[in-house]
Amino acid sequence: MNGRVFRAILRVFALIIFSCLVFAFLSSSAGRAQSEQPTVIDFWIADEKLFLEVGLNAEALLLGFDPTRHEVLSGDPQYLALRQTTSSELEPKIRAFVETWVQDVEVQVPERLKLTLERVLVLEGGGKEEARVTKLLLTAPFPDQASNLKMRWPVDGGPIVLRQQGVAAPYTSYLAAGETSPLIPLRGGASLTPQQTLKTFFALGIEYVINAPFTPCLLALVLVFLSLSLRAVVAQVVFLSVGVFVGLGLAVYDVLNVPTYVGLHAPTAFVIGLALWNLVARRLQVARLLTVFAGGTVFGLASARALRAIGVPPDHQLPAMLGFGAGVVVPLVLAASAAFGLALLFAGRSHRTRGRIAVLASILIAGLGVYWLAEPWMLG
Repeated sequence: MNGRVFRAILRVFALIIFSCLVFAFLSSSAGRAQSEQPTVIDFWIADEKLFLEVGLNAEALLLGFDPTRHEVLSGDPQYLALRQTTSSELEPKIRAFVETWVQDVEVQVPERLKLTLERVLVLEGGGKEEARVTKLLLTAPFPDQASNLKMRWPVDGGPIVLRQQGVAAPYTSYLAAGETSPLIPLRGGASLTPQQTLKTFFALGIEYVINAPFTPCLLALVLVFLSLSLRAVVAQVVFLSVGVFVGLGLAVYDVLNVPTYVGLHAPTAFVIGLALWNLVARRLQVARLLTVFAGGTVFGLASARALRAIGVPPDHQLPAMLGFGAGVVVPLVLAASAAFGLALLFAGRSHRTRGRIAVLASILIAGLGVYWLAEPWMLG
């Protein structure tokens, strides 16, 4: 093999590795206070009782892991064994574990309430890409004179989205693991301001990308290796970002939704198509920008599945969508910027070396995308 070609290949592999590392560092530093997909808790008062309905990843909780870390645990043998357990077999295990674990859940009014487990419902579904959701119903007698409460979720329970139900202007917020909520008025009126909604959902958007960084990282990188031109990279990133916001808006306002299967695999298919495009075209064209916009729209529609699962405040839909979209887009921009800077660092001013790096990197990205799509069938 020609020495120059061999060195170019080594540079490409180093570029990809460093780009992914920089992407992971930057995105994690922006949202390190939280983990991945949060547990969702709905609470309300009825018949002089407090009700907490908790939707979480019970299999991870049983193993003593953060229940939001499905992506990390998906290769663990014990976790996979529990995932294959039927709901009737899993329910007694969850019940026995939660009876003790629930003592770490603190609800104060201001005295601490004693929570008991009323019901366990293991929902069918989930898969390699998604955790199976288990619904826990916790209750506690509620004193008549109490007018507010505050809550602290255990550190090993991971981050949560806490949502008040059955009142006007309900409280909704994102809490990091072990964080205590502010005093929440039980009659309502504690809904987030537009600015607070924007900030809360921005963190959730970053967490969504961190939770499954493979496709977003490749989507950002494939834009860079069209021509290693700053103008081309900036234009594509802008069209991709606009597409993400459009896709989120279409889903949030119920204009268009995509099936789960399409949402999981269509963005990766777009990555493969754009990577192959890089091999046959070296200049930015209108058709390319429109394709990037379409890919961003599909990625936005897919991302909206996580946003809808968390719940969008009905009185602040626009700030929630904009915040979540910005949280998704920022890591993509950082990854594209890091890859572009590293590519120029390796290639220097040589247009020939830039071309070789772009071609080899695009081949590698397309191969990774094909493997990612084919992996479920190969493992099956």
